[in-house]
Amino acid sequence: MELKIEDVKDEDRGKLAPCGILCLGCDSYIGDGVQAAKTIVEIWEGWNMKDVGPILGLNPKGIETTLKTLKTYIKSAKKGPCPGCSKGAPASKICGIALCVKTKGFWTCAECEDYDPESETPCPYDEKSPIPVGNKKNMMKMICTRYSRNPIENLKRCLEIGYDAFLKEAEEKVADGWRTWKIISDEMVFTDAMKK
Repeated sequence: MELKIEDVKDEDRGKLAPCGILCLGCDSYIGDGVQAAKTIVEIWEGWNMKDVGPILGLNPKGIETTLKTLKTYIKSAKKGPCPGCSKGAPASKICGIALCVKTKGFWTCAECEDYDPESETPCPYDEKSPIPVGNKKNMMKMICTRYSRNPIENLKRCLEIGYDAFLKEAEEKVADGWRTWKIISDEMVFTDAMKK
């Protein structure tokens, strides 16, 4: 099926990243994690976990660090939900894939004639970049690892049924409880890449 960005409604463009990550199921887009963090802070502070935690075998400094981390996470979310890479998410300003797709006038990599979803690294472009996420081929490999190749499967499905039908399926899947975090690898993909 031929895919074109013109076939995607503007309000739908933040639901799928150029690389195929389903933003619609991402916690940065939905905000489930922020709500959970608020609940934990409310319960722990209301229960005075700093006082009772040691009786339960918890380290008081660990309790303090956890509460501080959760509050920082909650504060960072005040900027609002991530709009998605196609709508200007912060990551899209440095991601080689997002920048490439935008310059080509595509919504996703699936529109590119050089994209090969059957390949280990579906993007053939291996240009130099001062940061690992700036190299399209490298970034696609990291995304495939981090998201258990799910983005590739998403783009294959887009090629099979089109963007509109894919989004309808994705919305149903997310409504049924599917979340991106359920498929994320425990490998330290981006952390390790930044060390190089």
